[in-house]
Amino acid sequence: MPESAHDVVVGAGVAGLSCARELARLGLDVVLLEAAERVGGRVTSDDVDGFVVDRGFQVLNPAYPNLRKVVPMGRLGLRSFPRQVRVRTGDRLVELNDPSRRPGRLPAALASGLVRPGDFALLAAVARSVVRDRPRGENFDSSGFTGPLRRQVIDPFLAGVLCERDQSTSARFVSWLLAMFAVGTPGLPSGGMRTLPRLMAEGLDVRLGTTVEHVDLETGTLATSAGEFAGRHVVVAAGPAATAQLAGGPVPEVNATCTFWFATTKSPSDTAAIHLDGSGEAQVATTTVVSNLAPEYAPAGQHLVAALTLADAPGSDPREVDEGAVRSQLAHIYQTDTATWRLVARHDLAETVPAVAPGRHRSPAGIERRGRALVCGDQFGNASLDGAAASGLKAAAAIVRRG
Repeated sequence: MPESAHDVVVGAGVAGLSCARELARLGLDVVLLEAAERVGGRVTSDDVDGFVVDRGFQVLNPAYPNLRKVVPMGRLGLRSFPRQVRVRTGDRLVELNDPSRRPGRLPAALASGLVRPGDFALLAAVARSVVRDRPRGENFDSSGFTGPLRRQVIDPFLAGVLCERDQSTSARFVSWLLAMFAVGTPGLPSGGMRTLPRLMAEGLDVRLGTTVEHVDLETGTLATSAGEFAGRHVVVAAGPAATAQLAGGPVPEVNATCTFWFATTKSPSDTAAIHLDGSGEAQVATTTVVSNLAPEYAPAGQHLVAALTLADAPGSDPREVDEGAVRSQLAHIYQTDTATWRLVARHDLAETVPAVAPGRHRSPAGIERRGRALVCGDQFGNASLDGAAASGLKAAAAIVRRG
């Protein structure tokens, strides 16, 4: 006889955890099946030689409204990034501060050559008024936002956030992201990004190391490595490719990245700010000294540098990124010798974040039904931690409505 539960959720990533938490909060019997030996899905961290390295460079915005519903933000130990970026332009390293928080730094920004009078106001206006959804680059172009602030700062910054260089992401999604950046300051939990799913999993019936091999969409029966399970309702939230494999439907386009984590005995920067290469030609999209932000990420006397790199083109293999080229680019950005830096970890991630094409942001449902199963995840609508949480909550609400 299969083990039965009112609800069976497949996948303990943020979407699956959000769904299971909400169902459990409402008093329903829910079992969460996870193939890995830990919760989190793509949101996780490793311990390597005393360092904490997240699986790919990730950040957490505490202003995300749906994420706030499913995790106690006060328990994350969040270390907030400074509201500034540093941009390498030739032989200069220019610091730009958020003018809404530090208006006194605006004259320095204007003197940098990267900001023209009215640029920040134009960016805010463009972000607020996306009349027709289209690729983000096209939207900026048609709005007249084309100067050095766009080309050397905003484009490289968004490339790192969205994990794409071709500027094809939905302008409406970018508008939403910029609004979230305006009201919330992203950061990292002191114990690594794994802290988020660990908190979400507290009190849930999670079966780790349980691989779901088949989902019968007609009966709601699941064949797993630990035997059969049966649920009145089944939710598949196993990540873009695995969800499509188990529940059918197309495999969504995803953006790939490669993140390098380097150890050094001397910090190459005096700030935790994100550093960018303003040329727009470097594979390194963003880099930061993570241990300047969260000292817990590195052992005493050591510093940890993260470098997020993007694939050359959509569909490219992140394993093709050359470490030597990355070291050279970091040496240029930080103006220091990186030859002695020790590689702590390298994460080649084919599924970093789903692509958000124009028209896909804020899908009316955020979930889909496949026979007896509901499928959810950040591939449906909003490709972010908040989107994953929102999709999981919508799946839970749909189950409650059906009884």
